[in-house]
Amino acid sequence: MRGLQLLIAIGVCSTALVAADSPFLGTWKLNPAKSKATPGTALKEMTVKFEKDGEHIKRTATGVDSDGNPVSQMATVPWDGKEHKIDNPAGPTITVAVKPKNDHSLDVTIRADGKVVSSGGLVVSKDGKTMTGTAKGEDQKGRKIDNVEVYEKQ
Repeated sequence: MRGLQLLIAIGVCSTALVAADSPFLGTWKLNPAKSKATPGTALKEMTVKFEKDGEHIKRTATGVDSDGNPVSQMATVPWDGKEHKIDNPAGPTITVAVKPKNDHSLDVTIRADGKVVSSGGLVVSKDGKTMTGTAKGEDQKGRKIDNVEVYEKQ
């Protein structure tokens, strides 16, 4: 779930991001060497792509989670600060609330079956080359997480 949580946080989309000059648009690749994670919870690899899809942004994420399992996800959720349900047929009911702070950063809260399991945010650097995701909470195995994931624009 931790990998799912941060991917959802990174992957939800917003009409606020529809502008062509949004710093979130494009393809981002995880740099594990620059990232920090609670032992046993770090993603092994991840690529996240944000692209325009009509009035929304489509997010596609693929990679390998901390346990070596493949990850493949897609989500479209408004960034309006309200909770939105994410399709998760193999697990608990997941909701995410994304609240933009400014053009380059936002806050994210993720709930599983109504319980907050992760909170954090995303920040794109002023030069647009780096996106940093933070998450505190727990993963699907109940392990505590306090992770910082650094992504580089491709």
